[in-house]
Amino acid sequence: MSTLNFKGFLKEDISTGSIDKAVFLIAKYLKRKTGISFFKFPGIEKYSGGSGSGHGIRMFTSKGNISVRFNWKSASPTASSLSSIDIWINSKDSIHLEFDRATSLVKSIPLVADAINSKGVKSKEVYTLPDGVPLNENVNGLPFTNFLAEARGSSGDVGAMFDDIVEMIGGSDFSKFGKVYKKHKSAGVKIYDAIEGMYPNLFQKKGRSIVFAGKKTDLAEIKNSKENVLLAIGCTKATVSRGGGAEKIADTGNGAELMADRERLTFEKQLEDMENLLKLTVNGAANAIFIAGRGGVGKTHTTEKVLADMGLRDGAGYFKNTGSTTAAGMYSLLFRYKNDIILFDDSDDAFKDQESRNLLKAATDTKKIRKLVWNKMGKNVVDPEDDVTDEEMLDKNLIPRYFEFTGKIIFITNLKMDKLDPDGALRTRAYIIDIDPTESEIYDFMDMIVEKMELEEGLTLDLTDRKKVVELLRKGKSKQEPNLRKLSRGLNMKAGAISAGVDVKDADLQRMIETYA
Repeated sequence: MSTLNFKGFLKEDISTGSIDKAVFLIAKYLKRKTGISFFKFPGIEKYSGGSGSGHGIRMFTSKGNISVRFNWKSASPTASSLSSIDIWINSKDSIHLEFDRATSLVKSIPLVADAINSKGVKSKEVYTLPDGVPLNENVNGLPFTNFLAEARGSSGDVGAMFDDIVEMIGGSDFSKFGKVYKKHKSAGVKIYDAIEGMYPNLFQKKGRSIVFAGKKTDLAEIKNSKENVLLAIGCTKATVSRGGGAEKIADTGNGAELMADRERLTFEKQLEDMENLLKLTVNGAANAIFIAGRGGVGKTHTTEKVLADMGLRDGAGYFKNTGSTTAAGMYSLLFRYKNDIILFDDSDDAFKDQESRNLLKAATDTKKIRKLVWNKMGKNVVDPEDDVTDEEMLDKNLIPRYFEFTGKIIFITNLKMDKLDPDGALRTRAYIIDIDPTESEIYDFMDMIVEKMELEEGLTLDLTDRKKVVELLRKGKSKQEPNLRKLSRGLNMKAGAISAGVDVKDADLQRMIETYA
């Protein structure tokens, strides 16, 4: 993925799939600020009554006691046309924020966090953040360019920030950077600069500092100009009222179930997307792709087919690592194939070890050249400055303390998404796709590929008998989820029986497949 740009996501039409990327980051921000996990209710909600009518994107907590809806007047909302926000702290208390004009979704989110943390909004008027406040926020240590602009150390209440700055100005020890910037960062400096620009005669330069040269009556006048000052720097005023009585919070039940109810892609479309993402990765559009999903649904089969169609083979175009690997083993592998494609399959243990996970984060970063570092001491660790070539290091099983990695990673895993990427770091670096077919779709897929399934050496089976095995699996009552490995064993059982001259009836073959395959 290219450099992650939060505003870039939000500028897209929210009715498209881009909203999932935006909501992911919004939820991450709210989690960081409130300690509460949020998720998006499926689709765009059309509402009427209560606080008005329009179209909204609703977010819930898993317990269902807090709900937030971002509202637009249009059925095709954009990130810069937010009209209002409704916040339900519990089933009884609700807050409605109505903006004076269409505003930015990004700039409004701190108001939501502040309302949740305060269990309400004390002021009758609140303001969004100023325009162009630079990033002061990190998510899990990763800075997001143009992410949610908020001054570190202050709440989302910009009106209260203004009042605090006016009080600072009147103090004997006032300092733009020592006081305003230290407490309110760039948002505060923007507010102060706007005040100074509006009242230049009240401020004088003294040495390297600017001091207030006015009177208490002047401070009162500045305080009364709050709305004009804040609007001048791009803040939008929101009038706070009690939410409309007719609005109700839907019974969310289990959060995981609601997430699962989102509109899903068909298995065929999932595989098509997977093939396209693989091709994009190989051709340089990304440095990595993570393919998740339970075992036996065609992830490896499809991946190797796509690579083969592109003229690549294991050992001739990419290297396939099958099985678990330690952090040291992964670092050595990344060094050996530092300019190549590495396919990890059945290597889920890498995600249990934080050191291995950190290596994957570094190796899948969006930069073309990524620096990987091994800080542990060891007899096989050498400094790159030493007069040793890569070939000599590889021959002697040595590894450099650091090296530049330009390769690509394809990682196939059976882990669920919450285990694969619990902190969201990988999806900001690489493509991630979850292959999650229904049972019926897996059987249909089996029917499509069964003719080309390889059998054990010396065994053969015609297409009719192959299709019969698929049908037996489809009609069977096995408690095991359908998967391609079971199909392979079933095909080999049928072919083996024919080869050995054993007459196995369909009923017996079905029972044997269910029991032993």
